[in-house]
Amino acid sequence: MNRLCFLQIFCGLLSLWPTVQVCLGQRIYADTQKSDATFLLASVSNPAEAVDLPDTTNFSTLNVTLGALGLIYARQNLQFIDNPKPTRYSPIIAKIGSNSSLLTLLGGFAVQRTKGGINSTVAPGYSGSELLNLLNLFGSGQIGTLVFLPDGNDFDGIRFEVNSLLNLALTANYYYAFYIAMPILSESNLTVCEGANRAVTISNFQPGYTYQLYTTQLGGTQVGSDITTNTFIIQDNWNGSYWLEAREGNIYPSGRTPLTITMLPRPGKPHLTIRNVIN
Repeated sequence: MNRLCFLQIFCGLLSLWPTVQVCLGQRIYADTQKSDATFLLASVSNPAEAVDLPDTTNFSTLNVTLGALGLIYARQNLQFIDNPKPTRYSPIIAKIGSNSSLLTLLGGFAVQRTKGGINSTVAPGYSGSELLNLLNLFGSGQIGTLVFLPDGNDFDGIRFEVNSLLNLALTANYYYAFYIAMPILSESNLTVCEGANRAVTISNFQPGYTYQLYTTQLGGTQVGSDITTNTFIIQDNWNGSYWLEAREGNIYPSGRTPLTITMLPRPGKPHLTIRNVIN
């Protein structure tokens, strides 16, 4: 089964977004899973369903019984083993769900990046209200995605935990985890004469994506307008180091690809002095 999925179509009504998003994707999915749970008091059912690609409608189910202080837990780590690993600057997206509104259950969830396995966590971890800022809800609010922006730390997996911190019996579903492939540019180091209308091609351009240019590898402010075609023109006021980001549905960002531009100014107009010479 091909677990490297470069084309995945899905659509949904996002309660936090005003329009229906139909996304054509260059997603790279986690392909290996490992689960763990408190003996007799918690469980992970159908764990392989979270990496049963290309069917992304399947999910594993994490269950915890009534307990206190978060001592009871069910965990599942989805890891990139056979598929290309994300870079330390790749945002990671995880889809989760429940039979109840996710907004009321976030206090019993914890999500953290991993490197090397389910118990090798990478700081920081996210739980409770911290997850709210990362959550995009679908439809009724029982299914959503969590978008974790990079912080420069290496990782190769993402762990979802359901625990007894709310002192409630909880059940949640883990569908998949993925990241978006970084843009590939025809040229990444350019010397351009001002006014030359030099074009750069996005070799792995994905219809339906938008592409955005930034002056920093993480965070920062967008430069210029969204790019929606496979080529873009270098502007005369672009000079220095830039990074290009792909965005699926304008919700899920990729890691950024460097682009260095050296802009050569136009030469000044010549000044001629004419003198009358009398022999």
